[in-house]
Amino acid sequence: MNLNRLWAPVCLTLFATVAHAQNGSVVPPVSAEPTSKPAPAESQLVPEKPSNPSSHAPSFAGRVLKDPAPIQQLYMEYLEYRQRLYSSSQNISLGDRAKLDAAFGYWFNPSTALRFRLDIDPDKYGDDQNLTSKFELRLFHRYENFEFQADLDINGDEGGHGGTSIGPDNDSKDTWIAYKPTESLRMIFRPYNLGTEIGQAFRTLDVARVYYINGTPAYISNLPIEDESIRSKTVAGIELQWAPTDALSLYVGAGSTSFYYPTNSDFNIEQNAASESWKAKEDRAYKAGIVYKNDDINFVTEYATHMNAAETGAMLDSALSVQYTQWVGNFVGNVEWTATRAGTEAYRLSKDFSWFQDTTPFHPVYSDYYGVKQDWLGKTDSAVMAKAGWKVGSWVPYVSYKHLGKYFIDRSLESAAKLRTADETASHGGLGIFGLGGYYSVGKFIFQPEVEFMEAKNEVFGSSSDIREDRVLSELKKKNTVFSMSTRYSY
Repeated sequence: MNLNRLWAPVCLTLFATVAHAQNGSVVPPVSAEPTSKPAPAESQLVPEKPSNPSSHAPSFAGRVLKDPAPIQQLYMEYLEYRQRLYSSSQNISLGDRAKLDAAFGYWFNPSTALRFRLDIDPDKYGDDQNLTSKFELRLFHRYENFEFQADLDINGDEGGHGGTSIGPDNDSKDTWIAYKPTESLRMIFRPYNLGTEIGQAFRTLDVARVYYINGTPAYISNLPIEDESIRSKTVAGIELQWAPTDALSLYVGAGSTSFYYPTNSDFNIEQNAASESWKAKEDRAYKAGIVYKNDDINFVTEYATHMNAAETGAMLDSALSVQYTQWVGNFVGNVEWTATRAGTEAYRLSKDFSWFQDTTPFHPVYSDYYGVKQDWLGKTDSAVMAKAGWKVGSWVPYVSYKHLGKYFIDRSLESAAKLRTADETASHGGLGIFGLGGYYSVGKFIFQPEVEFMEAKNEVFGSSSDIREDRVLSELKKKNTVFSMSTRYSY
């Protein structure tokens, strides 16, 4: 993104404006010291996550106790970099499909903060590097029992004319207004996204993501006409959190959104894609979860669903996940089970998500080489992982095993919607992954090298020496070896 023209002055102006507004009115935290001798700014601390009832929890790399954020100091909140460095089925260069997520924060006082975030994630935003990056500005403020947070996008070279725009991220779950009537109860209004991503090792995209056709065309074809386009939105809603203890929290949420859909009852986007009129329809979403964290245990169970996956072209109808991490002395174990139910009419979109993938004949729903709907549509399946490690000094070496069902859908490259046979008539048929790796801690940095040996029931893995324009002619194989590296930093 070309952000070097205007985003810096905009950000500096925001810094100066808020700093000027707070000048002379910064209220230090409650202290036992006399008010005439306030503590120095660098010792005035606030929770690193005001919305999280527990500031520490165990991870597989080790027990984590993050330092609180400093007041009136710019600091790096976190950084995560992950990339596949080698794959026996692909020609990978350094930087290809790399994930980078980094955030800098600044607390003006214990109630007001500003945060910059760079998010590069090809699995979430697509393969085009111009579309995989998001630069965000996040504003937080607390007033008595209320908390406000706005998540804004900064877009460089907007419209291709060198301009820069700033505005709300209209599918972000990180824009919200919260009210805490008691210490244990919190009500949150999320105006853009209820927050329906599920799973950790097997992470889905937003379950309640709606796709609809903008422009209300009389007939839908493989190429858009005039102002026709595919639009997407996430379901907004209200969430209720209850934290009876510092370790335990429970939440439920519900919301709805509207979308345009043809009025004729016989409309079918593949068989009868014509309609003279359109109307607004509703999709409702629900979620619930339990989180328990202490010094030795991290337990999460979460569920999300929405009611109108078929008419919204959604990839998923619902998802459920259970995750458990346990430390016993130097031993650490982690298990996860995640299940998904796929949508029945999932739209197959182009790389820029603006219209359907251009196929001849036209098949807007995921179909194979012969025009038959792919087998995972409308199916329920799951993935499971077991992982065990032993702490030796700064190292936590581990072994792991994953199994993905043949209809399981998540955001990874091994999803049943992505890893398919040459003619796309079947997925991997069931994928087993044996992993060896380790976590190495250096101060606040954690390095994680990992090698995974994959074996599928069907031939789905390509070869860097057999690349063809027509994939159906490629000779595929059942095995693949992947080496990846992750680096994490947390303040």
